[in-house]
Amino acid sequence: MTDNKLHTLESTKKLIEEGRLLVIAGADVLLAQLPKGQWIGGSNPYLLDADGGKQTNELLYVKDFTPLAVSSKFAIYDENSISQVTKDGFDNGIILTIMPAFTPVHLTFGLHAPEFENQYINPLMGWVSGTDFDKVGVVPATTYAGGERFTDKAVTLHLQLPDNKIGRIEIINIYEADESSDEIVFEEDGFAHADCLVNGQKQNLFEYMESGNRWLSPLITDYSGASINIGLIRNDAAKQAMFAAPVFKDTVYKLAQKSAENYQKAFFEQLSKDADKEIVYSYSCLYNYLNFGLEGKPIKGFTGVFTYGEVGYQLLNITFVYLLIEDRV
Repeated sequence: MTDNKLHTLESTKKLIEEGRLLVIAGADVLLAQLPKGQWIGGSNPYLLDADGGKQTNELLYVKDFTPLAVSSKFAIYDENSISQVTKDGFDNGIILTIMPAFTPVHLTFGLHAPEFENQYINPLMGWVSGTDFDKVGVVPATTYAGGERFTDKAVTLHLQLPDNKIGRIEIINIYEADESSDEIVFEEDGFAHADCLVNGQKQNLFEYMESGNRWLSPLITDYSGASINIGLIRNDAAKQAMFAAPVFKDTVYKLAQKSAENYQKAFFEQLSKDADKEIVYSYSCLYNYLNFGLEGKPIKGFTGVFTYGEVGYQLLNITFVYLLIEDRV
């Protein structure tokens, strides 16, 4: 099966009925019509095929993992059990998970994934499901496991690889903090805050972001030596800023450097480095789709999903994540 083209509802049903091991992304109205079978999925209408990015409620992105898997098992986690996800994996495998945006399981994973036991034994990857960008906060994100629909659970496919193969995740993060930026601190963990501390002074976060046309600049912090991005979603109706990943309390954030043209150039330069390799699975942030004008623009060597958050061992934002399968040395 080729992943270069998106699938119709009928062709996706056929693959499920054949017993294929699948990860599926698409509009919830389509996922709800799929039969029971060996698949997990999540709501997301922003997809990428060989013709470029597109927003669609008529087609599905389907990744068939059947040829890779020696064995497999499915699991469903909530906020109380998500820490089990890394312990349930095979000795040599891949863990693929999808969780619904702005839910307790999303929050718990975002805050605590780096602390999970067995965190780096298997590549842990996946994404955050969502809805149309203008319906965030109104229409719930959904996930599916074997045809069962959830609005509050992370669905997971554990794969076992052949002994002579190993999975490797690559993460592209092109954003850099503006060292001259204000220092922004939040007094609580979470996905949304009315206020924040800007250089030690309390301010309304929505008004602060509005005042300098700062919405396209993610927040960036250093977490255990890694640069972590937090994308902001503007909610005009509530006059509130929402975060695509939870912020950590008492942590200093800075705005990213403002240079969309340079970021776009760096984005495509980084992608070109592995474009000729066999990319098994990939996904990127919805921000990249919107900010870099990826609608109808092909990305050589890559297909996948534009998400509300990426999983690359922990919760990421505004990155591009992809999987390579290599021979074990």
